[in-house]
Amino acid sequence: MVNARFSSPCCWMLALAAGACGFALEASAADAPAAAYRVISVEYPRELSLEVGGLARLPGGKLAAATRRGEVWVAENPYAADGKGVRWKQFASGLHEPLGLAFHDGDLFTTQRSEVTRLRDTNGDGVADEYLTAGKGWGVSGAYHEYAYGPKFDPAGNMWVTLNSSMGKAEVKDSAWRGYALRIAPDGQWQPVSGGMRSPSGIGINAAGDVFFSEQQGNWNCAGGIHHIRQGAFHGHAESFAYAGLPGAPFAKPAEPVKNLPIAEAARRMPIYKPASVWLPYRKMGMSCTDITLDDTGGKFGPFAGQFFVGEFTMSQINRVFLEKVGGEYQGACFPFLADFQSAPLRMEFGDDGSMFVGQTNRGWNSLGSRSYGLQRVIWSGRTPFEIQKMEARPTGFRLTFTKPVRRESVASAEWKLNSYTYEYHAEYGGPEMDTKELAVQAGELSPDGLSVELRVENLREGYVHELHISGLASQDGEALVHSDAYYTLNKIPAP
Repeated sequence: MVNARFSSPCCWMLALAAGACGFALEASAADAPAAAYRVISVEYPRELSLEVGGLARLPGGKLAAATRRGEVWVAENPYAADGKGVRWKQFASGLHEPLGLAFHDGDLFTTQRSEVTRLRDTNGDGVADEYLTAGKGWGVSGAYHEYAYGPKFDPAGNMWVTLNSSMGKAEVKDSAWRGYALRIAPDGQWQPVSGGMRSPSGIGINAAGDVFFSEQQGNWNCAGGIHHIRQGAFHGHAESFAYAGLPGAPFAKPAEPVKNLPIAEAARRMPIYKPASVWLPYRKMGMSCTDITLDDTGGKFGPFAGQFFVGEFTMSQINRVFLEKVGGEYQGACFPFLADFQSAPLRMEFGDDGSMFVGQTNRGWNSLGSRSYGLQRVIWSGRTPFEIQKMEARPTGFRLTFTKPVRRESVASAEWKLNSYTYEYHAEYGGPEMDTKELAVQAGELSPDGLSVELRVENLREGYVHELHISGLASQDGEALVHSDAYYTLNKIPAP
């Protein structure tokens, strides 16, 4: 989660240094844009240590929160305009660091370190009186980093769970399937689907039902990223090869695993390796990815319906990710969204009204912000911010679509800067951008509706991040872009 020179508990030192050196994102919850989104803090009792590990929207306008201390609490009136007057009641306790929460088929489900547990209130008194095992059987050796995340339910009713790597040598029999994604059927039977994960803190399912996880920078990962989970995929963290010989493994260990190569070359030489659909460049887009949340609000949260929001731990911010399929594979762009939260956003959940609840905790690795944990709510005012709504790959460049019509004359006068770079696939902790090149870019004509611009780019490179910076562009009503940066992971150039 941090630079290779520091151990994980020192993350806060880097975070403070990054803020002091100007690495913080361009816009924040306080000033970008104040009229479009506002953030309020949700009150909770002083005696409640609300280190949020999971959030779930409940019927009747309620919200459930799992805490890393092993409890589940239910909040009534969480939509209070000022965040006050919220009533909290303990629903469950005695759990082993739950790091996910879901409401499904009338009950709450949470993932402890050793199992997925179904929590049932059979007598209607608001307290769970049955703790039922809904899935179990993976290895737990007791290593500190053996977190288990989830569940997330897909449209077929399967649960998805991701398992943190042990971060060190462990006996296979004690820690089986560390670094793998598990699909658990409604009857509790499960199988590993993909592996090679380091710290897969977030699980997201898009509108098509495809499953993704967020990865954090560290060994075998020079940057965080959003990865597509699919059968047989190896996502890069080589410690998971220790379990590739177990029955049911989704891939076999290659006879000659590769390393110390540019990512695209490593993927060519080791076909099971599937790099990130979207890389989130280190520090530029944060340092430690957490939750993935789909905007399924139908426009209640602004002009980003169908896109993912991604939590960022160390820098206490939330980013945004647009995905598209090119050549049958997902790729896309990431953008800043909001920063300056009071603590690390670990879990997000959209509410009935389309607002976003942001559950926070910085235990283990401190984060920027004024508090160690808590709950905040992001509310859209109804005013559309001037943003890059999406960035799509084209055979000769990119198409940018904006949230508001662009002032036509500003397209020609604006400055468009683009460069591309990649990372080395290696065992070391983190790593710099490599093979960086400035690219010639020319903005084409604005579309008739004023919303889209085609960028012609020389020397597009597959397997590279293409980093865009825009200055001087204005909307028809004279606004500057709230965020003028975008980072597109071009795994494949579209066919003409």
